[in-house]
Amino acid sequence: MKSNFLKSELFKNVSVLISGTAIAQLIPILLQPVLRRFYSPETFGSYSVYLSLIGILYVLSSLRYEMAIALPRKDKMAVNLWALAFIFNLIFNALLFVVVSVFRRPIVDFLNIPSEYFLFIYLVPLGNFLYSFYQSTHYWLIRKKSFKAVSVNKFARRISEGGVQVFSKNIFAGTSLVLGDITGHFTNAMAGFYQSYKKGLQLNTISLIKLKYVFRKYSDFPKYNLVSSFMGVFSFLIPTILINKFYSAEYAGYYDLSKMVLSIPLALIAGSVANVLLQRFSEKRQLKETILKEFSQVFSMVFVIAVLEILVIRLWGVPLFKIIFGKQWVESGSMSQVLVWSYAINFIVFSFSSVFISLERIKLLSAWQVFRFLAILVLFTLDDLAFLRFIKIYVFIEISSFIVNFVLLVWIIYQYEKKLRVVNT
Repeated sequence: MKSNFLKSELFKNVSVLISGTAIAQLIPILLQPVLRRFYSPETFGSYSVYLSLIGILYVLSSLRYEMAIALPRKDKMAVNLWALAFIFNLIFNALLFVVVSVFRRPIVDFLNIPSEYFLFIYLVPLGNFLYSFYQSTHYWLIRKKSFKAVSVNKFARRISEGGVQVFSKNIFAGTSLVLGDITGHFTNAMAGFYQSYKKGLQLNTISLIKLKYVFRKYSDFPKYNLVSSFMGVFSFLIPTILINKFYSAEYAGYYDLSKMVLSIPLALIAGSVANVLLQRFSEKRQLKETILKEFSQVFSMVFVIAVLEILVIRLWGVPLFKIIFGKQWVESGSMSQVLVWSYAINFIVFSFSSVFISLERIKLLSAWQVFRFLAILVLFTLDDLAFLRFIKIYVFIEISSFIVNFVLLVWIIYQYEKKLRVVNT
């Protein structure tokens, strides 16, 4: 059984995407010891607020239509979904820039961003547009099984991003972090569009009639996935913003480094696994084939990785942070020993996040997102707590939420397999 899995198309696709992603992600990871000595915790804290805002707003940009690109049988419909996502993305971020320009001062004051970093807010609409644009082309490449292209794009992004952040430090000071991010997204977007065009993204097939058709056909994504997905990323990213607001940009910087280190399995593996499973399970659902065996095999892999992460951080977290990033980041090591529990289970659950989409159980995923969102809102009432106490309550909320998610995941797979057995008898 094991040897068959190693020879399977699923394992091959996951391996290509993981290896490519790993190589690309090694660039910013290897640069972190340098960047953390170039820039202060306060600078990284403000930068992490910028990234969190983009992560939250991205969900709204294209109304989630980009996630449906892998589903249509015909490429012409998928191209029009891509175009629809682009149109909404352009309109949303143009309006966002107007809002930021008019209300810049109240926004900066509310978020408690140091005055020297106010430019970060102006760059949020541009960064969000470029990131959202690439995500649409990313789903097209996943649809075409162009996993090598996805890996190459990520590599190009990280090279350009890291180069600007390192070599423009003396020119733009702390703003170099955001400018590097913008440069990386631009490179990613252009490379992704070029490769999508080579893989059949024919813009001449776009028409108003088809746009209206896919707008209605896949309206479940904005209806049932938009708000819930917003709640999901809001729940994941809002702690950075709240820590910056309740405590300081310095504490937000410490948290940002902990999140970056603990998210390495998420960045290197979980996203790649989820993308491959989206294509793989969507295909198997159309062919009415079982997914249970492959689910079990992938679960075994990600579970072992999660356990290893917990052991490493719990046993050697503090000294590792001190050696790799410097004495000023020891606080991040201590924080990571608490946060690692929630990130480990998040890694397992996120690896299978696309199962809800491929099996078309978006409403159930939406219900869970509402549950997690309501739970995370508790953090807004904790502004008078000691910082470590705040972190522990956050971890408890996350662990509880992800356990519920995994139970739902197992249940929908069981229901799919049960229905499959009935059809095949």
